[in-house]
Amino acid sequence: MGIIVFNGLSSADYGIKVWQPPVYSIPERDYETIHVPGRDGDLLLDKGSYKNVTRSYVVSFGKSDKRDFTLLASGLSAWLHSCSGYARLEDSYEPDYYRMAAYDESTDITNAYHQAGQTTIKFNCKPQRFLKTGDNVIRFDRAGYLDNPTFFDARPVIKVYGNGDGVLRVGEYAVTVKSVDEFVVIDSELMDAYKNTINCNSKIVLNGDFPRLTKGRNEISFSGGITALEVKSKWWTI
Repeated sequence: MGIIVFNGLSSADYGIKVWQPPVYSIPERDYETIHVPGRDGDLLLDKGSYKNVTRSYVVSFGKSDKRDFTLLASGLSAWLHSCSGYARLEDSYEPDYYRMAAYDESTDITNAYHQAGQTTIKFNCKPQRFLKTGDNVIRFDRAGYLDNPTFFDARPVIKVYGNGDGVLRVGEYAVTVKSVDEFVVIDSELMDAYKNTINCNSKIVLNGDFPRLTKGRNEISFSGGITALEVKSKWWTI
């Protein structure tokens, strides 16, 4: 029997047991198909992204700890509705990965003589399977590198320390950081720069795009007023 952890809350704490492993769903690449009259075959316009997938679990619970069907069903509902929008989804079937998922309404729970319940719960998941190791913070006090173990460009979160102006280089990407005051965070996934709750987009100049960590080795360096970096690589696959 498996375990699901959604929004930091474990199914085991609610007396919920997973009876059937989820099906592995491969995300669909987002293409636009264009047919040109008089030309054999269609043109495919690759939009460079993937569509969401559904992850389903068959779960059940039995009467225990003096909690009857109604209380257990209510607990399951409260767990699934513990957040709005996307939250972190983990399970014991893929212990090295997590997804960003939203509970996919709605769920009917079979009542077995008021003693147990069974249902299928579904999560609407973003296409990425994030490696948990990609959330580890790697510190750079001097130039170094990161090796991307996947086939997909990662969008790192980089905390830049220092004072004054400096230049950050990540592989082929360069970011000029102006007037650093202690630190600034460059978040490539959000495409945003900030210090705590203060927007700092005016303090950075990109040479085209926010930094990405491409497949293989990525050289990392910095100069000027930048003194150190802390990087969450955010590795992912599908």
